[in-house]
Amino acid sequence: MTNVEIIESLIAASAGEGPSSVQDLLQTARARGLCGIARSVQKDPRWYILFLAGEPEGAVLNESNGMLFGNTAVYLLKGTEQFIFYPSDRPVVERLILGCRIYDRNILNRMLPSDIPQVAPAKEGGAGVFSMKVMKGDVPLHGQRVSIRKGGQVVGNDFTSREGKVSFRLLFGRYECVVHLRDLSTKVYEFEFNPDLIGQVVVLDIT
Repeated sequence: MTNVEIIESLIAASAGEGPSSVQDLLQTARARGLCGIARSVQKDPRWYILFLAGEPEGAVLNESNGMLFGNTAVYLLKGTEQFIFYPSDRPVVERLILGCRIYDRNILNRMLPSDIPQVAPAKEGGAGVFSMKVMKGDVPLHGQRVSIRKGGQVVGNDFTSREGKVSFRLLFGRYECVVHLRDLSTKVYEFEFNPDLIGQVVVLDIT
């Protein structure tokens, strides 16, 4: 049996709690010290997050192209998914985690509202929409995770469209653009957002 088949057999007879967002799931699990498996409501792709003593310790992503585990699985979460939580016995969850452990828990922590600072309210004439298109040579990159940072803090986080486009509402100033690659590495680019860029689409080639 595959990991997903084992997980599905475990939760088949369990009464789930939810649905709840990723943020609510993390906060509730920690507050109650939950042990079990959270399964996303959406089926393709479908995420499974494994909790021990309230902490997200393992993850599996099952999609039409195959399965991803641990850090790679949670990197692809958008934060808009809904989950049902199924309580499970600790020894069973511990065995499952061995093959899908999350080593960088900050990936999920950044989805919590307190860990994603909000941009200050825009002042008149001092803000606008920054748009960019992420390319690799002549190919637009679809589903590429892009973050915008200022002073080391994340002020925007989204995934590119089928055309490789992504947009953020920003105050004028200097920022870092972080492109999260599928091999878990990142590329960081500095840029200055000013009135001249409003209405423009900046092309970023990460080749």
